[in-house]
Amino acid sequence: MEKKLLPRRALRLWQLRAAAATFLTGILIAVLLSDCVFWYWLAMGLAGAGFLFFFCVYYPLKRIKFSYFLYCEQLVVDCGVFYSRRRVIPLGNVQYLTILRTPDMLPFGLASVIVHSVGSSLYLPCLLKEEAEQLQQLCARQQNCD
Repeated sequence: MEKKLLPRRALRLWQLRAAAATFLTGILIAVLLSDCVFWYWLAMGLAGAGFLFFFCVYYPLKRIKFSYFLYCEQLVVDCGVFYSRRRVIPLGNVQYLTILRTPDMLPFGLASVIVHSVGSSLYLPCLLKEEAEQLQQLCARQQNCD
């Protein structure tokens, strides 16, 4: 199986979530700190800086550096934003696989996958729905072969 990257839709979904969280934070700051001008502007500035960091730096790097592939009957996941990490799970150790679809993922056609194996779990965020189902079928076939 070739190396697969996260789709561009995943980046758009994460950026939409960051915008919603920042909007709600702004409303909360306006309600709670409207009397204290200094703390109001400080909190709004920090919320804006946090939004720009996640929107322009963290999520694009996360999308670029995340990949997964199958190699020699093992699921290999490369991830990490500021440092690289590789997780390897033999397909023979996979007990079951869970596909998660939240309401905000439905319009984008995305699904997250949790691979449960002996002693650990592995989270694959925002894969295409078809890729998630294909991975589930592959793990089910591997279980039937054992």
